[in-house]
Amino acid sequence: MKKFYILDGSGFLFRAFHAFPYMTNSDGFNVNVAYWFVRMMIKLFMDKPDYLVIARDAPTKTLRHEMDANYKANRPEADPDLKRQIPYTQELIAQLHIPSMQIPGFEADDIIATFARKHKTHDDMQIVVVSSDKDLKQLIDDNVICKDAMKWIDTTKQSFEKEYGFSPQYMLDYLTLIGDASDNIPGIPGIGPKRAQTLIQKYHTIENLYEHLDEMSEDLRSKLIDCRKIADHGKSMVNLYDIPALEQESLDSMKLDCDFTLYEKILLQDHGFQSMKKALKELRNKRELPQQESLF
Repeated sequence: MKKFYILDGSGFLFRAFHAFPYMTNSDGFNVNVAYWFVRMMIKLFMDKPDYLVIARDAPTKTLRHEMDANYKANRPEADPDLKRQIPYTQELIAQLHIPSMQIPGFEADDIIATFARKHKTHDDMQIVVVSSDKDLKQLIDDNVICKDAMKWIDTTKQSFEKEYGFSPQYMLDYLTLIGDASDNIPGIPGIGPKRAQTLIQKYHTIENLYEHLDEMSEDLRSKLIDCRKIADHGKSMVNLYDIPALEQESLDSMKLDCDFTLYEKILLQDHGFQSMKKALKELRNKRELPQQESLF
């Protein structure tokens, strides 16, 4: 079975910056994001994906900002050092010829959703969504899993259902009830994760939940009635949107060809990441390519 890895590049950048120690290059600049981003990529390449793409957030406002001006308005300004490292990291990924894309008006999550939905119908294709973002778990299906690259934990349809007690397709409705504080999306006041889980297990969707208000306690029924607009708006915000411009994107453009000679030149010689030498050698062996003596 072929494997198609779709990475949440924006999430990778943020986690690399905050999870890994400060490290400087020969010019004295912190490069921890670029270094650990690539190290995580090398680790993923060990799984031998056939196709891979890094999805990135566009630097402009998205359709969700058009739907709600308060979307992500509570987030603090990104650390200046992180902002400085983003173009440096993107340039490094481009130099390594690793497929990567961003679409104006959309987020990385929408790129991931578009490709996952488009290709999950192939019986001989496993889709691996590489992200720790709980929003993306709504994409999990028989041929789609989520991988947390930091914890190295896979969430399959079976493990998701065991944890939540409902199908991944209803994760959208669950998140609608509890909201997302990090994105400034309000949920239904008074409904926390445990109560939301119980409701979605029984009613599955927000729409079906509202069709059975007569089965609710007076307190819960009153909250839901008062917050119907919040629920409808929240679901539209948490929903992942297909991007028409990607419908004709060929898998061939995302085929992963590991060019180890290029990797060694760029990473070891040009960027001075000598500690990656061992990892690159292990990757070469893992992907069963002819062993060649490093030039650097």
